[in-house]
Parts: sequence; structure tokens; C-alpha cells
Amino acid sequence: MCRDKLRLIREEGKSIYSKISRELYLNRAGLKNKTELTYILKTCGDLLEPEILQSIMEANPKNEEERNGLTLSSSFLAETILLGKSPQIEDGILEIEASSTFNVAKSKVPFRKFKSALLKKSKKEETEDIIEKRDGILEKLNQLYLRQYAYKQKDSHDLGYSSYLSLYETMESHDAQVLIELAKEFIRDTEYVSRDLLDWFLTKKMDLQIEDATVYDMFYLLSSYELKNSFPKLTPHSMAQSLLDETGIMLPTVIKFDTESRNGHIEGSFLYPSNPGVEILISSNIEGNIFDYESFLESFGHALCYGFTDRDDYFEYTNLREKSYVKIFSALFRNLFFEPSWLKREFRMDAENDLLKYLNLRKLMQTRILCAKVIYEIGFYKNQENKAEMFNETMKIATHCKPDTKTYVCDIQPHLSSLDSFKGWLVEAKLRRYMLENYDEQWWREDSASEFLTSIWETGGRTSVATLSKKCGIGDLNISELLQTFVKALG
Repeated sequence: MCRDKLRLIREEGKSIYSKISRELYLNRAGLKNKTELTYILKTCGDLLEPEILQSIMEANPKNEEERNGLTLSSSFLAETILLGKSPQIEDGILEIEASSTFNVAKSKVPFRKFKSALLKKSKKEETEDIIEKRDGILEKLNQLYLRQYAYKQKDSHDLGYSSYLSLYETMESHDAQVLIELAKEFIRDTEYVSRDLLDWFLTKKMDLQIEDATVYDMFYLLSSYELKNSFPKLTPHSMAQSLLDETGIMLPTVIKFDTESRNGHIEGSFLYPSNPGVEILISSNIEGNIFDYESFLESFGHALCYGFTDRDDYFEYTNLREKSYVKIFSALFRNLFFEPSWLKREFRMDAENDLLKYLNLRKLMQTRILCAKVIYEIGFYKNQENKAEMFNETMKIATHCKPDTKTYVCDIQPHLSSLDSFKGWLVEAKLRRYMLENYDEQWWREDSASEFLTSIWETGGRTSVATLSKKCGIGDLNISELLQTFVKALG
């Protein structure tokens, strides 16, 4: 690949990446309903020519570092090329999601906060009203999601791939067949323990039989506001400082926090790496439930992946990261929430008996749902017919409850992200085992463990899942360590 093309990618790529990232941040934070992706992508010029992508794919890297850089660049270009083919659809989706509201009783509910609204309603008729009014908005969105899916399939074919799944596998280094088999194996191996525990908690806490429960009954049970006295309202700045103090991590980048409540803000927290190596922003929509903590811890782990970036490095190493790689560290810090010793130290809570089982049942059901999404999403992109029926069957097996079939497209947004998360979670379970064996059961309190993690983050985009696995002797993907975390907690 000639130097001129590489320079084009690094200069124009960084500019377009920054503009798109800012538009998405403003929309997801509820600061802007109408995005300008269509306008931005019209200014890309030669950058989005398929020949540029092809030249990267055909390049011969000199070493592993260069290979990782080329992989990140090709993934970014492929994703941006496909977005540039139909940006008006993404603009339309984001505007509807951010601006739509509906009335329930005497309150106005933003579309992006409907799940939080469900948690605040205990009467069945009120929850049914929320779901029914949400469905009117979801119907419009599903039409756009399906159009976007069709474009992704067609445009991936035009780039020389049999489907978007095939393109995504190549760009993100996934083996869809391996992931789908591992997802099925996890669901099979946790079938009885998940059903028995869910049935027990539904009966005890909600006087509800599992065969009569909907997915929203399960959601209410596992996100209950009853626990907010055990977990006080999240203060992001204080939590971040507590984590840095506890771990001894000396973060050179400034973390800023956006906690203002807005109608269009997505639920939970997300990271906006506005200027890697200088400052990054965590935007949090705090609703007062367990998800606040889980989501913030995920965003904090994500932030650390960018917090040690060399600001003068090349674009592909400063701004880009392999998606599964980021998920590893998001999961590593998120899972502190399920560590009894961390809960005791952070909240003075003895997480024993029912509470510990409750928390780990929540984690187990989240993992089973993620596995179901992997199975469903791969089938979705293999052009399998009756997608809504396939979603219903897959989710019913995973949750033991009646699914909400109308979410059969919106539940897999963004496209194929379940593959990134599942792969990341599998590797995280093995990385956690590595940390326990080489440092301490409370690894997050060991300076040497923090130094080890810092040495990884300092490499920026140079480290991939493959290089991390090699460094830690993680080996091939399997579910053994992920299963073991539940065996210890649930028996």
C-alpha cells in the first residue's frame, strides 16, 4: 500500500471519525435530536472509495503491530463505507429514538427511557400501557432497521462479501460458527440452574409462576428498585475516584462526567473518547437502579482502554480499538459488581445467601440473553426466514419467559454487536482467572496487577484480542471459565 493512501486514511480518517463520533455522542446524550451524518459523509471524498479498503486488505504487514493497525483501519473504513451508502436511514433512526415520547397516566415517557419507566410501575395495566405506546414508535423504527439491514447486505455484497455477516467476521476477526456453538453450549449447560433459581425468585418476590411470566416480569424482578437502599444513587465522579484509589491506577487522561438528565439520553452510561490521551467523557443517565452501576463500571473499563493513549501516535492506534478487545475490559470492571469482597468494601454489604444468588442470577440471565442474541443474530444475517418467530423461540429458551416479539430487530442494535460482547466476555473470564492466579483474589487492590493492565492499555490500538490472548496464555475460546464463575456463586 502506497504512503499516499496511508496518509489519506490517517488524516481524513481521523477527521471523519471525530465528526461522526461527536454527532453520535450529542444524540445519545440527548443534546441533539437531528444528526447530520448524511452531510458529514458527503464530505469524505476519496476516503470511502472501495479501492482504498481493498488496498489495505491486500497489504503485507511487516509485523504483528502493523497487522493490527491495518485491521483496525480496514474495519473503520468498511463500517464508514457502509454507513455512507445510506446515512439518511441512520439519521432517521437516531432522530426518532431521541425525540419520541408518549404519555402514560400524567407523565411523559421518552422512548429511550421506557425500560426505566417499566421499573417504576407495579400495576399490570400501567406496564401494558407503556409497552403498547412504545410499540407505536417501534413500528416506525423496525421499518427503518429492516431497510438498513437490507442495505448492509447489498452493500457488503458490492464490496465482495457474501453477506454483512461475512464482512463483519473478516473485519472483526470473528468465527461466527464457533461463537454460535459456544453460545448454544452455554445455554444448554445453564438450563436447569437458571430455570430453578428464576422460578424460586419469581415465586418468592412476585408470587408469579415461571410459566406465566413475561420477559418484563423477569426484567422487573432482576432490576428491582427494592435494592436501591442497598445501592445508593450512583455518583459517577466519586465512583471513578474510588476505583482509581482502590486500584492504584495513575490515569494521565482527564475524565469528565456528564450527568444531566435529558429526555433523549440513552439509558445507562457510555464513553465518548473525545480526545484520547488528553480527555475523555463518560455520559451517565442515572435512573436509580442496579443498571446504573453495571453500565458505569463498563464505561469506566472502556475509558481505561483510551486513558493511556499516546496523543501523538497514528490515528489507528489512538482512536481505534478492536470491538471485542474493549468489551474485555468493560466486562472486567463491570463484574466487580458481582464480587462479594468488592461489594463489602464499597458498600459495607455482606453479599451472602439470597442477595448473592440474586445478583448472580441477574448476571446469569444477562449472559443467557447475550448467547440467545448471538444465535439469533447470526441466523438473522444468514437470511433465515420468519425472523420474528426465530427471535421468539430463541429468547423463550434463554429466558424461560414469554418474549416481546416486537423487539426482534431493535434488540440487536447495533448490528452484530452481540458477537463482540460474547467474545469479549469469554476472554474476560479467562483474563480474570489469569489475574487471580498471578496476583490475588482481590486483584484490583494489587499494584502489580494495575501495572500489568496499564502496560496493556499503553499500547493503544496495537493490542488485539489475539495478542492479549497470546500474552496471557488464554488459548482457544471456550465457555469453561465463564461457566466456572457461576458454579462458584450458584453451586
